[in-house]
Amino acid sequence: MESFLIAARAVHYASSISLAGVFAFISFVAIPEISPRLGQRLSMLAWASLVLAVLSGGAWLVFVAAQMSGQPVAATVSQGLVAIVLQRTRFGQVWMVRAVLAVILAALLSLPRGWRGRLWNWGGLAFAAGLLASLAWAGHGGATPGRPGDLHLAADMLHLLAAGAWVGSLIPLALFLAGAWQNADPGARTLRRVVTRYSVLAATSVGVLFAGGLANTWFLAGSTPALIGTDYGRLLLAKVAIFVTMVTIGSVNLLRMLPRLAPTAAEGAPRQRAALSHLRRNALVEAGLGLAVLGIVAVLGILPPGLHTEPGWPLPFRLELAALEPAAIAALAIFAALAVICAIIGVATAAAGRYRAMAAAWASLIICVAAGVFTARPAIAPAYPTSFYAPAEPYSAPSVAQGARLYTESCAVCHGANGKGDGPAAQVSPIRPADLTAPHLFAHTPGDLFWWVSHGKANGAMPGFAAVMSPADRWDVINFVRARAAGVLSQKLGPEIATTAAPAVPDFAFETQNGQQTLHRLLRNGPVLLVLCEAPPSAARLAQLDAVQRGSGAAPLRVIVVDLAAQAMSRAETAPSPPPVAISPDVTATLKLFRTPADGPETDLMLDRAGNVRARWATGKGGVPDAETLAKDAYMAAQIPASPENHAGHIH
Repeated sequence: MESFLIAARAVHYASSISLAGVFAFISFVAIPEISPRLGQRLSMLAWASLVLAVLSGGAWLVFVAAQMSGQPVAATVSQGLVAIVLQRTRFGQVWMVRAVLAVILAALLSLPRGWRGRLWNWGGLAFAAGLLASLAWAGHGGATPGRPGDLHLAADMLHLLAAGAWVGSLIPLALFLAGAWQNADPGARTLRRVVTRYSVLAATSVGVLFAGGLANTWFLAGSTPALIGTDYGRLLLAKVAIFVTMVTIGSVNLLRMLPRLAPTAAEGAPRQRAALSHLRRNALVEAGLGLAVLGIVAVLGILPPGLHTEPGWPLPFRLELAALEPAAIAALAIFAALAVICAIIGVATAAAGRYRAMAAAWASLIICVAAGVFTARPAIAPAYPTSFYAPAEPYSAPSVAQGARLYTESCAVCHGANGKGDGPAAQVSPIRPADLTAPHLFAHTPGDLFWWVSHGKANGAMPGFAAVMSPADRWDVINFVRARAAGVLSQKLGPEIATTAAPAVPDFAFETQNGQQTLHRLLRNGPVLLVLCEAPPSAARLAQLDAVQRGSGAAPLRVIVVDLAAQAMSRAETAPSPPPVAISPDVTATLKLFRTPADGPETDLMLDRAGNVRARWATGKGGVPDAETLAKDAYMAAQIPASPENHAGHIH
């Protein structure tokens, strides 16, 4: 059924775009140069497009209803399930509106030719554009929620309308050029006028298509891993490649063929007719490429977007821009911009037949690429198929605690109980196991670690655990290793707010007098001071922290007091505010990773909105901060932007 649905979608997109293109050609390009014969041909094309749109739209509706119901197509139709989809789903409601538009267009096309004028032209264009633009509600653009969804939907609609104006008017242009070819006197002035108008319409449409395509790509495959590491992204790149080819052909028409429509005295009409033949052939080739694009669009509509799919990275390396200095990043951006400009100039000069300028542009492009590769060389790191996987298990205390148990069973024998690479088996291993508490651990993505835990290291120093651990277990081990390394790294922080890369505290749940809460939910309101105690805090200390929380200055500061010595998950109802929160043993074990015995009775961690440790105090290492220091540091932590959402893939 999926193949039939793709076919129905492709035919419907093509026919809807063709119908809009006929009216766009009549309204913007060919008036008043439409001859009675061309008008008849365009009317037939519009009727054929409308009939195909109605039939393919009906088939699309039936196949969607069958998918929703899980019934065969015959049963879907006989049991009236199509009517239920029409009445009770957004897709069906959109289809009913589109059916009304189709009826209006049929009425317009039924009017005698003598009744058709400028109002008929613009009315037909408006209704055909509405029929085409409403397809956006049936795609991914109509499913994106909130204000971003409005932007996505608008971009999708503009994208469709631009495709109708450009691709949809290619066949009408070819019909016009065919009529001119059959005429003994092609009419150079008329030809140039029509082709020039079409070129303006096409150029405008290409600009809108480019802008709409950028928006759609950002919403659906807005990262390099999603573009080249998913089926959706690779099909999108194929669509872009065909689009570039169509633009190149259009550039040849504009820059080389259009000037030849004005015959010189020496060459006369043969030169003009040759240009006319090239234009007609190029229009048909562009139309064929446009159909290929629509076939890809039909497939993309049934695939999950690239950002909702785990990307399988196909390259043995990746670019880690964080390893570059700001000046090198700026230089890399300049080289990339220059390379794009050189590529555009190379295509334009090739289309215009200026081959020396083309050679210079492509040579400059090669130089820019070489300079960019040289500049980016320090940022090139090894990569694996899972390098851009998003963790399937959240970075949270339950996962860390489960990972700690699995680590003890399977990993401590080599890496050691404390992760220093000094386990019992390390003494006989030809290659010393890695120190899993070193800062270099964070130079690798969680996906890198997942690959090594699953498949081992290539040098044979580490076996793979895919056969003995489930994917969830492997992610738990990785979360534990990252949390322990984050705890070790946090111990090197001081009382000054750090603005560089910082270790993150895993999310955890706790109970207060007002009910259950989580760290990440509390962080939405601003920075958090996490107070870790090895003994119940004094009433005076709790009162001091309460005063800090109530008068935290310019930035709100929430305080979480955790008594790590508590054995049961219970609350002290009579304790001053804020009392120590109630936590589970798993949370206790996780938070102890961020303390050392040298800290003394209390450790204070200033967390930014992403849960990263930005400053650290301990009673045994300089003492805990006063209210003024906390207010100042809370304001500084609030100014640090939260890390962007992982754009490599989402788990559903």
